Amino acid sequence: MGRSLLFMVHTPPLPAVTGSRVRSLALVRQLVARGWDVSLFGLATGVPAQPTDLDELRTLCAEVRLAHHGAADAVRMARMGVDLLRGRAFTHSMFRYPAAVREARAWIAAGDFDAILAVGLYMLPYVPAGDRGRMLLDPQNVETERVASMAAALWPRPRGIVARLQRRPVRRYEERAAAGAGGVLAVSEHDGAWFERCAPGRVSVVANGVDCAAIRPRDGDGRGGPVLFVGSMDYAPNVDGARVLLEDIAPRLSHPGVRIALVGALPPAQLRAAAAAAPVAVEVTGRVAQIAPWFGSSRLLAVPLRIGGGTRLKILEAMAHGLPVVTTSIGCAGLDVQHGRDVLIADDPAQFASCVDRLLADDVLARELAHRARETVERCYDWRAIGAVLEHAVTELLARQRARRS
Repeated sequence: MGRSLLFMVHTPPLPAVTGSRVRSLALVRQLVARGWDVSLFGLATGVPAQPTDLDELRTLCAEVRLAHHGAADAVRMARMGVDLLRGRAFTHSMFRYPAAVREARAWIAAGDFDAILAVGLYMLPYVPAGDRGRMLLDPQNVETERVASMAAALWPRPRGIVARLQRRPVRRYEERAAAGAGGVLAVSEHDGAWFERCAPGRVSVVANGVDCAAIRPRDGDGRGGPVLFVGSMDYAPNVDGARVLLEDIAPRLSHPGVRIALVGALPPAQLRAAAAAAPVAVEVTGRVAQIAPWFGSSRLLAVPLRIGGGTRLKILEAMAHGLPVVTTSIGCAGLDVQHGRDVLIADDPAQFASCVDRLLADDVLARELAHRARETVERCYDWRAIGAVLEHAVTELLARQRARRS
């Protein structure tokens, strides 16, 4: 049985500054650790990879190719506008660069890859239609549901209007992508059930996870530390969640001396303005070299997301570090967590603020939640166990291909 795989991403796994990059890096590492010969094709988008990042990727992978497309953000936005007018999904053209598509397809044609793993709908154009039978599609969420939640949360603002117009095109595009793939990876049972309708018998639940062996639960309970919000701040759902925290939840907090820390790369001016106007002290850090010290020193993680899909790596990482979490139902969707056992869940800003105040005041509750949450990630979300499930999904894909040829 062949063990050569091409891993395709629209943004390189390093630096691992977003949940998508963290997941991609972990999946590559798990396959390599199990003896797979993994090559990486990616687009040089988002936070750029540094020379040390590229060195690490080249050490990990058999070969690494990053396509430098040279397209400005304005070009991508224009493409989205054209897709909107034509009734097409924004994922159709947003990261479709002709030169990069030609490069990827030429590599696939010339390379001896047994399987292809394509991360996200953006990479679909990079895989020739004739090769999609040996492709595992890793959407990382149900894009249809993410767009629907954006339409509900942001209506009638411009983004909400656009999201409403995109609901049907995105659904059609996502259904066709899943139906044409040799297999689909889903991050939760909920997402798996959605994709099973499109790709019956070809869906594997490969959850997000954490490296429990590498993360030691923190000492202490973070008393006196800030309420932490973590996320890449150039991602619309994170910006919306941070604004909800500052504008709707912070005015309802009553614990004396409460502070908020917004930790993540590329915070926009509107978010900095909201932080300056908040009724509590707010620190906006921008990109940080390491997030672990913030998990260690904060009192709790706040995840007041209204828009989303997939599962939240930031929640799993906080749970592994022993940091209590307050989240919305959307924020923890797809995770095997329960209110009052692993996390506190609240969807109304007043209730969310009450949960935050409880954790700021109650050391016993904070420690108990943290302890049970760590047990949950060790039991359900360790990357080593998830890697075994991933390898099984790849071998099942290859078995289906052999059966089809025989």
